[in-house]
Amino acid sequence: MARVGVESIRRQQLIDATLEVIEIHGFQGATIGKIAAASELSVGIVSHYFGGKQGLLEATMRYLLSCLQEDASKLMAGQPNTPRECLMAIVDANFSGVQTHAQSAKTWLAFWTQAMHSPELMRLQRVNERRLLSNLIFHLRKLMPGESAQATAQTLAAMIDGFWLRAAMSEGRIEPDQAVALCKTYIDQAIKANNGASK
Repeated sequence: MARVGVESIRRQQLIDATLEVIEIHGFQGATIGKIAAASELSVGIVSHYFGGKQGLLEATMRYLLSCLQEDASKLMAGQPNTPRECLMAIVDANFSGVQTHAQSAKTWLAFWTQAMHSPELMRLQRVNERRLLSNLIFHLRKLMPGESAQATAQTLAAMIDGFWLRAAMSEGRIEPDQAVALCKTYIDQAIKANNGASK
């Protein structure tokens, strides 16, 4: 097997192991030794590929962010290319696939908490926030005036984050499909209100 292929496989093994260890032991308990053991690789391999625990944690967060982008792209590809359907796909992506898996959810929560103490994790989180807002505004501007699009995007982003957080932290109180339905209802109400105001 080519060296690049081996490196890619080992990197993914370590990221998968990080998700597993954080789920079981929490962020602070996710030591390099536990991650290496879970991946069945040596501690030295972690340092070789990621430079240490912080580099591995950042790579794991980037992996989750890339999964979110991939989910959104796949969902948009399967829908009519209209602004409304693109918005619906963005909502679906935030509550589907790896984003709502128990393992990923615990890791996201850990990252949000740790980001307050880590400039690099905070930078990644801000990139994620800006990307979500930018995508929402891009499609909403095709459906309503710019000022309304900005306000609607801010509200929708807060709903997505809030519902995701509630679903992740309070099992049984709200399911992902309920959260999706509420976000989509808000989108349609916002579009209708702006269409009515423009007449």
